[in-house]
Amino acid sequence: MRRTKEEAAVTRATLLKTALNLFSSKGYAATSIDDISQAAKLTRGALYHHFQSKADLYNTLVEEVSARGANIVQESVAEGGTFTEILKRIFVRQLTYIEENKEARAVMELALFKTGAHPELQSGRERQIQGGKAMIDGIAQAMQVGISSGELRNDISPKEMALSFLAFQNGVIQLWLASPKSFSLKGSAGTFADVLIQGLKR
Repeated sequence: MRRTKEEAAVTRATLLKTALNLFSSKGYAATSIDDISQAAKLTRGALYHHFQSKADLYNTLVEEVSARGANIVQESVAEGGTFTEILKRIFVRQLTYIEENKEARAVMELALFKTGAHPELQSGRERQIQGGKAMIDGIAQAMQVGISSGELRNDISPKEMALSFLAFQNGVIQLWLASPKSFSLKGSAGTFADVLIQGLKR
């Protein structure tokens, strides 16, 4: 049983990696289920055992990167420290993850620059939108803690702080993805975090 579970996990990972490679090189629309199964050297039946459709593969890729981002937040908070120390830790680790993880970077490039509007991806996008709203609410609640502790300024609403944090973080990531040789995301992460936090500090 254990070996079967391990084999299933390997098969699933192979399908995701193969789909990502093909989506990135050929585009989502030009890639078929047959392309993915053949490149992965697996049957269509094996693919459908793990994923319902091509859209399911795509959405899973995006959702797994988002889930890792959420884990980074949880791990950073668990390590403790002052509120601004935790905030900087989260920011730096998120940017470092994108630069160091080739697959995460490819997924973000795919989602931001290489995939147009496709009806079958709409449900996945709606989940991402709802997840984004929940993230904003969660960050806003955290910002309120920073305001209450006196670390953050109290003339800006927690939600505006949360939106500023995400806009700055995502904007820097998009700039780097568009031109990765222009600067080091990892190398500049600490400086970017300091600039952001300085604007939020009391």
